[in-house]
Amino acid sequence: MTPTSSPTAPADTLAKWQPSWSPDQTDPGLPPITVITDPHDHASYTTTALAAHQPAAGRITVHPTPLATAPAYLAHDLIRALGKHLPPPGTEPPWWTTNADDSWRAAVAWTKALGISHYVICRAHRITARHLEHLMALREHTRIQLTLVVSGPTPAALAAILKTVPHHHADTLEGARRHLPNAHQPLAAPSDRYPWWHPAPFPAPPDEPWYELPPRPRRPAPLTHDSPGADRTTGRPPPTAITHPDISHEAVAQRIHTRIGHPAHAAAVAVRVLAGYDTDQLSQVTIPTPQRPRADLPAHLPAWVLPLLNASRIYTELQGQIRSDLPAHLSGADKPFRLAGWDKDDVARATETCNLTPAPTRKRPNTSRMSRP
Repeated sequence: MTPTSSPTAPADTLAKWQPSWSPDQTDPGLPPITVITDPHDHASYTTTALAAHQPAAGRITVHPTPLATAPAYLAHDLIRALGKHLPPPGTEPPWWTTNADDSWRAAVAWTKALGISHYVICRAHRITARHLEHLMALREHTRIQLTLVVSGPTPAALAAILKTVPHHHADTLEGARRHLPNAHQPLAAPSDRYPWWHPAPFPAPPDEPWYELPPRPRRPAPLTHDSPGADRTTGRPPPTAITHPDISHEAVAQRIHTRIGHPAHAAAVAVRVLAGYDTDQLSQVTIPTPQRPRADLPAHLPAWVLPLLNASRIYTELQGQIRSDLPAHLSGADKPFRLAGWDKDDVARATETCNLTPAPTRKRPNTSRMSRP
């Protein structure tokens, strides 16, 4: 009697993307890895790699944190190289920064949403085997070009990977310079492609203005104009003397793109800036879809918001919370935020990091008691 085969998983099963990789998962159609070999650790190789950092061209140079071996650290280095920041030392870290898988999902979301096509990793001989595995998984998912600058002997973990993937070597400084165009080549104006490329100071300077955001609406409702908004803070009250009632979208866009490392949290703060929704309302906020064009957010938003919403959507997909086989309004893709309790706290902190403060609560007059003449 033929044994009954075990049932296969249903087609609609949702699964998180995991930053794991093995040689049999390699796509031969990906760009070959380039290994720049610098056995004597000459500074000119690092200078060449750093000069190749041109975000407007989609090329990012990453200088990994020295001696950082925790699995999440290289993902954090990629996020910082994209111009984002994690909270400064001495502050409570967001939950996701201690979780390697979520940190790498955030790095992948930013990479795809910002159109990054090439990562140059300096001092690749110092990154761990686990980091290499996660980096290869990111390469497979984003299809980026990957350049590794090895300033010393090639480590065994990297040598093992190179045996299984297409690659080529640049063994001289001249070869490295041919492979990595320098920073003096003419490029399109960064602002034309990257509204996030104008950084804000981090941390905020003591005299930076705070902006007062509009009050929370009664419920998610379609926007009628570009109005700002946010609701609560977590204990760092703004100086009243420098609170501004009217928001500068240019200044706040720079703050959000610079100071918030998590894509969903950055997009959440942006939506609060535009519409005033608080963290309890964000999970119900909808974006337009072909089937349902009427939504809480309009189809046309300021350019600086679009990469944030796109990064948040990609992150949600990587979390396994969107079904790709259904229309957006049925799959959940029209609701860009899946915020747990800890996310809401992090969004509130991120709002403060951008020096945004809620509008004062105005009490409604009590008309139940009439004063006697």
